[in-house]
Amino acid sequence: MQLLDDIKTRECRAFALAWQDWRGAELVPRRAQVQIDQIKKLLPMLVVLEIVSPELAWFRLAGTAITEIMGADLTGKNYFDMVAPETRDLGVARTCQAAAQPCGSHFIHPIVHQSGRTVPTEVLSLPVLPNDPAAPPQFFTISVQLEDSRLEGSASEQNQFPVIEGYQFVDIGAGVPDPGLNLADRPPATLNIERRN
Repeated sequence: MQLLDDIKTRECRAFALAWQDWRGAELVPRRAQVQIDQIKKLLPMLVVLEIVSPELAWFRLAGTAITEIMGADLTGKNYFDMVAPETRDLGVARTCQAAAQPCGSHFIHPIVHQSGRTVPTEVLSLPVLPNDPAAPPQFFTISVQLEDSRLEGSASEQNQFPVIEGYQFVDIGAGVPDPGLNLADRPPATLNIERRN
């Protein structure tokens, strides 16, 4: 399956195309190759997550739309501390395996707003390497609400990320984590698109 066949929002599609441009002929783009102007309209929806260890994945940046939805600025917080306790081990394993491979991920995530309303949100996360090879890898992630969809009931407590269903690794050319680890809900997608000139 091609990732672009499965993406639901134009914002996630625009991000995938921009990321493909950034990497050029490389497997993963370096931070210096990221052209923020290509995704400037997406910046409010952008999260930059740095994977330091199995205990720490901190938010280097969280866009204003993410801050508004969550009711707090996530910048500087540990993502792993915010994963629902019953699925923390799975969340840590998915994140660390994706960073080690490297590969991306795509899923629909029920986000609880400050109002208590739960809104399905499409999430696309793709790796970016730091300029310094000794620094930890990062994921640039775009989260886009599926505006015409609503979920009933609470998916989790506010300021906590709920259980993710429909998780899918995205093969960017280096494969995906071993299926025997049972970390994905759907078969992997590939990001194999023609480069724009």
